[in-house]
Amino acid sequence: MSNIKYIIRKCTATGRYLLLLSFLWMQTNVLAQNEQILKGRIVDSKGNPVAGAVINIAEQSSIALSDKDGYFSLKNVKPQDELCVSSVGYLNATSQVNFKEGFQIVLSEDLDEYLHTMPVPFGRKAKKLMTEATSVVTGEELQKHPITILQNAFTATVNGMETYEWSSEPGWSETAMYIRGIRTMNQNARAPLVIVDNVERDLSFLDAFPIENITVLKDAAATAIYGMRGANGAILVTTKRGQAGKTNINFTQEVGYQMLSNKMELQNSYNMALTRNQVRYLSGSDPMYTDEQVEKYRRVSNGETLEGIDRYKYFDTNWFEQLYRDAAPMYKTNMQISGGNNRARYYVSFSYLRQEGMWNKKGTSWNENFDTQHILNRWNLRSNIDIDVTKFLNVSLDLGGRIDNINQPTEGVFALTTFGAVEANPMEPVYCPNGDLYASSTANNPLRYLAASGQEKNRRRNLYSTLSVNGDLSSLLKGLKVNTTVSFDSYETFESTQRNAINTYNYDYTNAAVNDPSEFTYTKYTSYSALTNPSANQREYYYHLNFNAGLNYSNNFGKHAVDARAFVRTYQNVVSGSTSSERTLSFNGQATYAYDNRYILSGNFSRMASDNFAPEERWGNFYGTSLGWVASEESWLKNKNIDLLKLRASYGRAGQSNTGAGRYPYQGTYSSGTGYSFGYSQSNIGGYYESKAGNSNNKWEVSDMLNIGLDFDFWGKKLYGAVDVFKEWRSGILVTRSTIPSMIGVSVSSDSYGKAESKGLEVTLGHRGKIGKVNYYLEGLLTWNTNKITEMDETEPNVEWQRKTGRRIYDGTEVAALYESSFNNTVGGWNIYKFEQWANDPDKVASSQQDAIDHPEKYPYHSASNGKQSLGTAVFKDLNGDRQIDSNDMTPDTYTIIPELIPALNIGLEWNGFDVRAVFNAYLNRSVFLSPAISFSGWSNMGTHEVTKAWGYYNDNPSDPRNINAAYPRPLYGGFNAIDSDRSTGTYKNDIWVKNGNYISLRNVEIGYSLPKELVAKINMTKCRFYFSGYNLYNWSDLPNNVDPEKPMSYCWWYPKTRSFTFGVNIGF
Repeated sequence: MSNIKYIIRKCTATGRYLLLLSFLWMQTNVLAQNEQILKGRIVDSKGNPVAGAVINIAEQSSIALSDKDGYFSLKNVKPQDELCVSSVGYLNATSQVNFKEGFQIVLSEDLDEYLHTMPVPFGRKAKKLMTEATSVVTGEELQKHPITILQNAFTATVNGMETYEWSSEPGWSETAMYIRGIRTMNQNARAPLVIVDNVERDLSFLDAFPIENITVLKDAAATAIYGMRGANGAILVTTKRGQAGKTNINFTQEVGYQMLSNKMELQNSYNMALTRNQVRYLSGSDPMYTDEQVEKYRRVSNGETLEGIDRYKYFDTNWFEQLYRDAAPMYKTNMQISGGNNRARYYVSFSYLRQEGMWNKKGTSWNENFDTQHILNRWNLRSNIDIDVTKFLNVSLDLGGRIDNINQPTEGVFALTTFGAVEANPMEPVYCPNGDLYASSTANNPLRYLAASGQEKNRRRNLYSTLSVNGDLSSLLKGLKVNTTVSFDSYETFESTQRNAINTYNYDYTNAAVNDPSEFTYTKYTSYSALTNPSANQREYYYHLNFNAGLNYSNNFGKHAVDARAFVRTYQNVVSGSTSSERTLSFNGQATYAYDNRYILSGNFSRMASDNFAPEERWGNFYGTSLGWVASEESWLKNKNIDLLKLRASYGRAGQSNTGAGRYPYQGTYSSGTGYSFGYSQSNIGGYYESKAGNSNNKWEVSDMLNIGLDFDFWGKKLYGAVDVFKEWRSGILVTRSTIPSMIGVSVSSDSYGKAESKGLEVTLGHRGKIGKVNYYLEGLLTWNTNKITEMDETEPNVEWQRKTGRRIYDGTEVAALYESSFNNTVGGWNIYKFEQWANDPDKVASSQQDAIDHPEKYPYHSASNGKQSLGTAVFKDLNGDRQIDSNDMTPDTYTIIPELIPALNIGLEWNGFDVRAVFNAYLNRSVFLSPAISFSGWSNMGTHEVTKAWGYYNDNPSDPRNINAAYPRPLYGGFNAIDSDRSTGTYKNDIWVKNGNYISLRNVEIGYSLPKELVAKINMTKCRFYFSGYNLYNWSDLPNNVDPEKPMSYCWWYPKTRSFTFGVNIGF
C-alpha cells in the first residue's frame, strides 16, 4: 500500500498540467460562443431515429447526444458553424447549422466493414481485397497492456508472431521478435523488418498512443516489395492522423507498479548448514557445522533472537530482500490532440513514462547527494500534419522525437544479482556489531554494491522526420497521382559515468574464542571515495536517409478496379565510426486488379541493390503475386448470413541482406600482426596479414514462400476468423564451408550455400454476441510452425542421428550465452544425453569401456568418469551400443527456446459501462536450459530449495525412494560432477537440465468502468473511463517453482523479469 501511495504522490506534474490545460481549453471554447441553442434530430437513411449519436461543432469541444428518439439540443452554436455527427454503425457526417424547425441530419449506415481500408506497403487497400497473409492489432488494443515495449503484447494479440522477452531492465528491455518462427540457421538474419509510416525504423522507440494499427506482413507476396529486406516478414506501423471535424482531446494518466515475476531464493541458514554438511559428506569431507551450530542456525532461521554473543555469530540473511524492494513505481501520461478542417488536419501526441528499478531503496539512497536507483524517464512527442495546399497538391510533415534519460548503478547487473544475492552467504550479516556495513568476498552485500556503485547516466535521443508531397494529376489522367517522400532519422546515446566507494568492514564472527562484541577483529573491506567527476562517452550514433518517389494510379471502370504504383526508393544508413555508409537502391512496382469485388489479382516487383556486395552481385529481383476469390460476393451465395467468405493464395520471393557478415564481405580483410625481425639486433617490425579471405558468394538470403488462406465472417461476427497455411524454401543462408581444407592457411568469409525449409499453420477463430445487456466476445489464436535444414555442407557425422541436414535448426547455445550477457540472437536447441537411471549399484560401475563390453550387466562406461563413476550420477542411454557414453550418444531431442506452437485466448464482456477482459496464451513445443546451479552451486557451495530433490540430499542409500526418484544428480562440494553437470566438457547437456519449457500464461487482465455518455456530455466530455490492468500475471508450467518459465534462470545473472499492474483514467473531449 505504501508503494501505491508513493506512486500517486509522485504522479507526474506533466500529467496534471496537461489535464488542466485541457479543461481550460475546453472552457475557453465554450465561453467564446454566442448563447444560441440548436435543436434537431438524427435519423438514418430510412428516417428511423439514431440514439446516442455524438453531435459537436467542428474544431470545438461542445457536444450533445441524441436521445432515444434521435433529438438533440446543442448550446453555443453560431450560424456559420459546421456540425460533425458520429455514431457506431454509421458513417461520419457533416452538416451546416440550420436553426429552422424540423432540422435533421441523415446518417448513412456503414453496411460493409470490409470495404474499410487497411494499410499495406506504400498504400491502403480495402479489407475485402486483401489477398496477402497479414495480422492486425490496433493501437487501442496495445494501450491495454501495461508494458514499456510494444512487442511484449504481440504473441497474445496477433497470429504468426513469436517473441522472447529477455530482460525487463528499465531503458534496456530486450524482446526478440520472429515472424513465423526460426527460418534460417544464421542467427544474425532472423529479425523482421520494421516499417513506420512507410519508412524503415525501430519499433522499440514507439509507444502505443499514436499508433492507429500494426499490420504484420507474413508472406513473401506482401514483403517482396521490400526486396532484400523482406524475407523475415515485416511489421508495418501506421500512426494516427488528424481528421477534418471537431477537435479531439484525449488524456490518459496511469499509475502503477512492477513486481518480480519470480522469487527463486536460496535456502535459509539452517537448511544451508544441513545441505553443506550433507554435500561435504557425499564429497568425502568432514562436516562444516557441528550439531550445536546447526541448532543455533535453526533457531535464528525461525526468527528467534539468540542470547549473548551468539546474536553476533549466527545469522539468517535473505540477500534478495537486501537487493530488491517489493514493488517499483511506474507511471505514464499521454495527451493527444487532433482535428482540422478540409484544408489542414493535425494530430499531436505527447507521452511521458517513468519506470523505476527494483533495487532496494535503502541501498540506492544511501548517499545524501545522489541516488543510484535504476530510473527511466522517457518523453515521446509526435506530430503529423496534412495540408491541402491546393485541390491538386497535398503536403504532409511528420515529426517525432524521443528522449530517454536513464539513471542506473555503474555496477553491472551481473555482479549485482550474482555476487550481491545469488552467491552471497546467508550466514553472514548485513551490518557489523558496531553498526558499520558488512561486506566480504563471500557476502558482497547488495547494499554495498548499490551504495558504492556511483552513477551511470545515459541520454538517448531519437529524431524522426518525414516530408511527403502528393500531387493529383487527374486533370491529365483520371486517378493519376505523383508522390515524393523524404525522411531523416537520427539516433544518439551519450553516457556519463561517475564512481564512488563507501567504507565497509567484516569481522571474525566465526571466532569461537570471542565472548564479547568488543573482542571481534574488524577488517576494512572497502574504503570511502567521493563521487568522481563525470567521464563522458558517446556510445552510439547513426542516422538514416530515406527517399522514394513515383506515380500512383487508381480508377474504376464499371465493375473493374485498378490500383497501381511505380516508384524508386533509396536508403542510406550512416553509423558513427564506420568507414562508409550502407546504401540500397530499388526500382519497384505494385498493381491490384479487382473485378466486381469478387476476383482479385495482385502483384509486386522490386529490383534492389546493396553496396555491401560484390559489384557484379549487387542486384537482385524480388517478386510476389496473389489471387483472391470473394465467394460471398457471388450471387448464388450472397445472403445476410455471410458477411465474408474469401479464399486467397500467394507466392513470392523476398530477400534478407542483413546477415551479420559485416561490411564488404566479398573483400579480404587485413589485420595488424605477425611482423619480422631484422638486422643484428633482430628488431621486430610489425606487419599486416590477411586475416580473412573475401568471398563474392557472401550475399543475401532468399525466401520463396507459398501461402494459402481463408477468411470468413458468418452471422454478423457470430463466427469469424481466418486460416493460413504456408511453406517456405529459404536459400543463400550463410554457412561455414566444411569442405575448405585447413591448409589454405586463412579463414574464409561465410558462403551463401545453406538451405532450409519451414512450414506452418495460423488460425483465428472468434465469436461475438449479446445476452440481454451483456456484450461478450471470445477470440482464439493458434500459431504453429516448424523448420528443417536441407543443405549446409556438413561433414559426415560419426553417427547418423547427429546429422544436421534434415533436422530442426539448432544453435546449441551454452548456458552462459543464454543468460549471462545481453541477448545475442541465439535460441538454443541442443543435442543431449538421454537420462536412463541413477547409478545406484557400485558393482555395476564399469572401470573401462572394455570392462563394460565384457560385463553387459554393468552400466555403460562414461568417458568422463576415469573409471570412478559415483553413485547418484546419471547413467545415460548408450545410443550407438559401443558400451561407452561419449558425445556420440547425444541426440537432437529438444526444441529451441522459441515456441513452435502458441495458442491464445482473448475473452471479454461489457455491461452497463463495465468492461472486463482477460488474455491467455501458451508457449508450447519449446525447451529451456537450466543451470546445474539451480540445485546446488559448486561455485558458492549453496543450494536453492530445489536441492532437496537431489540424489543424496537425505542420505546416500541407493534404495531410498527419494534417491531412486531424485530429480537432480548427486551434488559435489566445490564444483560440478563431470558425469552429468559439467560445462567445460558439455556433459550438462542432458535431459536433466534441458527441460520441457512449455507453459500457460495469464498474460493480461483489464477491468474498466466508463461513466455514462449522457453524464459526461454535460461537461463537454466524450468519454471518461477508469481502469485497472495487469501484465504477466501468472504462469503454469512443470518447471521448478518460482522460476519464470520464459527465462527460467532470470532470478540470477541478469535483471529479473517483472509483472506489472496499472491504474488509469482516460478522458476524451
